[in-house]
Amino acid sequence: MEIYQAEPGELRIAERVRLHIMDSGVRVVLNGELIVQFTARSQRSDAPSAQPAELFGRVRHEIGEQAGERGYEELGSEIVEVKDPVDQARVLDVWHEVTYRKALTAVDEAVAEVRWALDLEKYVKP
Repeated sequence: MEIYQAEPGELRIAERVRLHIMDSGVRVVLNGELIVQFTARSQRSDAPSAQPAELFGRVRHEIGEQAGERGYEELGSEIVEVKDPVDQARVLDVWHEVTYRKALTAVDEAVAEVRWALDLEKYVKP
């Protein structure tokens, strides 16, 4: 495992895509308790006519059920506009993200949960 970014109380875990290190969407949060959390998403570009509730529903069905079986709870959901880095007025896509969390009691549990979350396909395709 590699750390993508460290902030007070949070480690952002990296994933490698070919030679590039990227943010995996997996976090270890240390705020009085030890928590592993990850974010999964669907993209509007995959289903342009789908309503947000349907896109969130796909994530909850495909990812939420697996996460729930491991003891994760839904932390929240949000709609994220992915903007063109050159022209911030231009929206390239809209992601429908759901974040899941699991409180742990030991560091060795965190290592196992981070590995599981890294292996999980967090992008839900139609």
